[in-house]
Amino acid sequence: MDANERRRYEMFIRVRQFSTDNAADFPAGRGGATQFAVVAAVVGELDVFAADQSAGSGGSRQDTVTKDTARENLREAMMEITRTARSMEYQFDGIDAKFRLPRSKSDQNVLAAARAFYDGAAAYDADFQTYGLGKNFRADLQTDITDFENSIAPGGSMIDQQVAGTAEIGEAVGRGMIARRILEGVVKNKYNANVGKLAAWLSASHIEKAPKPKPPTP
Repeated sequence: MDANERRRYEMFIRVRQFSTDNAADFPAGRGGATQFAVVAAVVGELDVFAADQSAGSGGSRQDTVTKDTARENLREAMMEITRTARSMEYQFDGIDAKFRLPRSKSDQNVLAAARAFYDGAAAYDADFQTYGLGKNFRADLQTDITDFENSIAPGGSMIDQQVAGTAEIGEAVGRGMIARRILEGVVKNKYNANVGKLAAWLSASHIEKAPKPKPPTP
């Protein structure tokens, strides 16, 4: 939730408590009871949606860490091949150009270059080993490619979860605000002659204003 939604959420909780405290004055099936039920349902929904939003955000951060690790592992494997190919240039003319790291560090370019490294190294497998790479360097590279590919997809799903949670929060808050506006008339009519109840309602249904930004220090 953002700050504005949080203030409305807190107001909904107070209105729900007001409904509980004064349930006898709003019989089931009447307009007031129906709108109080809407507010109570919105509070429950917001609790769930906020948890989904938070989980999406936290999961996305975790996936980013995993993705960054996978990217670094892949680039490190590629750098070893690049460095080795550079030393092989005197024996294999042009090999250096075949195994250069991409200028762009986008996921797509890194993966495309890594796949090209894997395919291109097949013809020089034994030669790379002669120059110091392990006998499984291509298999290890393929593992790093797969790990990086797999690390990309989950982040999208977590971000989708976060976006969905944010949209659902906005929709629920909107329904709660409509119920509050309806209750404004119902409750004031009900307690027209009851100053104490009206004061309690005004306190419960009040939405805190956003704090004013501090003026810049001269």
